[in-house]
Amino acid sequence: MTWTRPFRRWIAPAVVGNLVTLLLLCGHAGAQLLSSYFPEGVPGYAAAPGVTVLSRAHPEFDPLGIRSGPFMLWPKLETSVGYDSNVLASGHPRGSWTLRTQPSLLLASGWSRDAFGAFVSLADTRYTGLPAQDRTDGTVSVGGSVDIGRDRLTLAAAHITQHQDRSGLDAVAADKPVPLTIEDVRGSYAMPFGRWTVTPNWETSDWRFGEATIGGLPASQAFRNRLVLQGGVTARYEWAPSRNLLFVARLINQHYPRTLPGQPTEDSTGYQVLFGFDYDDDTVWRYRVLLGGEARQFAAFRSHNSFIVEAEASWTPSAMTTVSATLSRTIEDAAQEGVAGFTYTSARLRVDHEYLRNVILSAAIGLQRAEFLQGGGTQFGTVASLGATWLANRNVHVSATFDMSGVSGARTQPGGSSGDYQRRLALLTVRLGL
Repeated sequence: MTWTRPFRRWIAPAVVGNLVTLLLLCGHAGAQLLSSYFPEGVPGYAAAPGVTVLSRAHPEFDPLGIRSGPFMLWPKLETSVGYDSNVLASGHPRGSWTLRTQPSLLLASGWSRDAFGAFVSLADTRYTGLPAQDRTDGTVSVGGSVDIGRDRLTLAAAHITQHQDRSGLDAVAADKPVPLTIEDVRGSYAMPFGRWTVTPNWETSDWRFGEATIGGLPASQAFRNRLVLQGGVTARYEWAPSRNLLFVARLINQHYPRTLPGQPTEDSTGYQVLFGFDYDDDTVWRYRVLLGGEARQFAAFRSHNSFIVEAEASWTPSAMTTVSATLSRTIEDAAQEGVAGFTYTSARLRVDHEYLRNVILSAAIGLQRAEFLQGGGTQFGTVASLGATWLANRNVHVSATFDMSGVSGARTQPGGSSGDYQRRLALLTVRLGL
């Protein structure tokens, strides 16, 4: 991690917030959820997508941070006010004004070798018209990497407290958001061999759901509790600078310890193999593509094989504009009782344009599709958003966003999803940071 791009550390939590919003509006609760809660700067959780107009350095507007010995700290306070047209995400909309308060602190080391990072955040959401939907979420994560000769060992851990509302694909029609706690530990060991780098990795995550009510009646969600164990290896071959061939193999085991009496267990073991490339021509285009397949073997359901993909591309036709696209297809776990899982496909297109040096305009559209494996039907989700960000100075950023989302094909029986809906969310956000 370098000190020449502090703006990415400033804007990353805001980007993370937008991703989480998209997941809650039209998302899923699969393994990819974890990586969406962490900004760049925490070893083991950081991502390295292509730099866009929104994420690149803006030296005159970058927060300087606070130096404390060998560490740098980036405190931030974000406050949003706006209107949600359909808080319950139902076919009978009930709207409310909403207020969000999100303090956070990112710490990162500045050592020439090795690295350490930590991130702490809270997110308090209040609805003036529907106080039963209020929730407070939090994230704590730490990570570090140690250089051992030419090798690199990375370890990270996180505690996440979130709430799932009724707005996603495969959502539970609960009367109020369902508490969710995730404990995550992961590690990797990168070993270079000439042009090759081989990285074994592992991850353990414990998902625990709180109590819920549906139609005023208690509906325990403990049957969704699961322990997920992942192990794999990534092999990277660099045939030219910033141009790599990739091979990924993963083993994913999921155990559900609280299966309801009379219901089949959703325990499973998945095997993934993907091939692809990471190509950056340092000018206009960047591609990152992984294609392959997954075989998911269930303890109580028939096995399922599926084509899977993880891909992103960015196009920078000028220094003022970036167009980015992502596509993913995976097998995810279902919240519905007696349903083993679903094949989840997501596509997203985003445009960021630097209208002025300190004014950035953004627009995005996204599509989601969930095809349930055991008679659960098919659901579709859509999202479209517009936004404008004003970089007032190093310490104050102001943004206005408008999101439109919806779900169709949803089931409405108890224990199923909350039904088809349309939703509008407008927010004005002020970010204060040092």
